[in-house]
Amino acid sequence: MRILSVVRQQYYGNANAREPLSYFFTAPLREMGHVVETFDHFEARRIYGKAPATELLISKIQAGEFDLVFYQTSGQEPVDTLALTELSRKTCLAAWNSDDDWQWETTRALASHFAFMITTYPHIYEHNRAAVPNLLLSQWGCLTLFSDFDQKKDLDFSFAGAIYASRHATCRYLHRRAGLQCFGRGARLLRLGVPYFRGAFRLGWISGRALPYEEVRRIWNRTRVSYTPMTGGPQGEVRSIKARTFEMGLSGTLMLCEHSPNLERYYEPGRECVTFETREDCAEKATWYLSHESERARIAARYRQRTLREHMWSQRFADLFSQMGVECRV
Repeated sequence: MRILSVVRQQYYGNANAREPLSYFFTAPLREMGHVVETFDHFEARRIYGKAPATELLISKIQAGEFDLVFYQTSGQEPVDTLALTELSRKTCLAAWNSDDDWQWETTRALASHFAFMITTYPHIYEHNRAAVPNLLLSQWGCLTLFSDFDQKKDLDFSFAGAIYASRHATCRYLHRRAGLQCFGRGARLLRLGVPYFRGAFRLGWISGRALPYEEVRRIWNRTRVSYTPMTGGPQGEVRSIKARTFEMGLSGTLMLCEHSPNLERYYEPGRECVTFETREDCAEKATWYLSHESERARIAARYRQRTLREHMWSQRFADLFSQMGVECRV
């Protein structure tokens, strides 16, 4: 098929870090044999403004003769999605929602603009599929790209990602109690012993830089136990299943994660991952598994096997194509 992926290329506009979705909605589709083009709607809006960016996207879709268009939603759309409504009746336009755990009431308004709206939250799907008949359920997945299960594990306990306000205190605690090493934006604050403050991320010299996606993956490959927070939302108040749950699956790390609703749908706690309820519990379990390598390695191996069996991006797309009734021509 000819597929257009309308995805942001830079991670929240940071030129030093690439948006993971720009990999998710290109590399596995190409591996499946599809022809994939991209359109960065955020960059188009930044350069030209919202209305011209919308026209550029419409022109791209009309001229490209695409069988399928994936569109990354954000809750604050850089283009006028209402203008895509008529086009979605002729071309299969599918919107992918990332944060329905806390902004469904915003993104649900976009459903009528697309042929399909995709959520990764089972409870959102169950509660809304009758009212939103074009709503589909999918989930994040894992890439083979950058994964290395056999990489030497020279980091004991780590976290790679943004250490924003709701994560900072817990990361500081785990650093003191269990030797957590942090990498990414906010990590320098932690190493300096400086509490998080509003606007810290605008001061790169003190907060540290956002990591390139491939560097995040290399850290997972090197790590024996990975701290995996599952909270999200503006205040970090919602526990849910996020992308890293699956992304780490082929790295050889042990996923030590907050227990979240629906986790058992994807991985079995105690067998394929390890869950915790409090930061004290997290520190104790990290310490225990670091001193019991054979059990840590067994869980990491089962994590990998389950990921390969059920949670690869190619499997996600094959399921979506089936749900959408799209003919998978390659």
